[in-house]
Amino acid sequence: MAFQACVVLTGLIIGWLRKGSLWAIPNVRLRALRILPVAYGLQHVSIAYLNGLAYELVLVLSYCVLLVFCLINVRVQGLLWAGVGTAANFLVMLVNGLRMPAYVPAVQHMAPSYVPLLLSGHYGKSVAMSSTTHLNFLGDIFSFAIQPVSLISVGDILFAIGLVLLIQHAMRAEKGVDKIGGKSESSITP
Repeated sequence: MAFQACVVLTGLIIGWLRKGSLWAIPNVRLRALRILPVAYGLQHVSIAYLNGLAYELVLVLSYCVLLVFCLINVRVQGLLWAGVGTAANFLVMLVNGLRMPAYVPAVQHMAPSYVPLLLSGHYGKSVAMSSTTHLNFLGDIFSFAIQPVSLISVGDILFAIGLVLLIQHAMRAEKGVDKIGGKSESSITP
């Protein structure tokens, strides 16, 4: 959670440094914005409460919804990065039985008490990274040291770059910005 908070704060600071305003954010129109809470809710439910086929179906559905959102809004600044990050996380999970490989030394640094859970296969959506897991470079390989400590992947970093770009762009949006982030005819000045 600290990583996400730092990402949002970074986007806000850059937006303010670029003379943006929180009041401008509603001027950016994102298509299908309502599906985001559904996708994240599905992901939380699948990881926290489901197992077996139900876990797999709900997790795949949540990633598909996130990817569709990024795709239909790809022209909005930052959403290409967010989509690539989401796709990277989904890909590494797909090739590892819908589990995210987690680098054991990073977990040890984050929370030593979680290592036995990870090694036994009972640590959320994660599986211990090993020679039998695939695309390990896309797994959770970094430990973010601000409390609460968390593991992050290359996909998370790409997503974070996209979110920072989106926030600072949205803070500078003019009235009349259309649904894909470009200017509508009424907002173009000579």
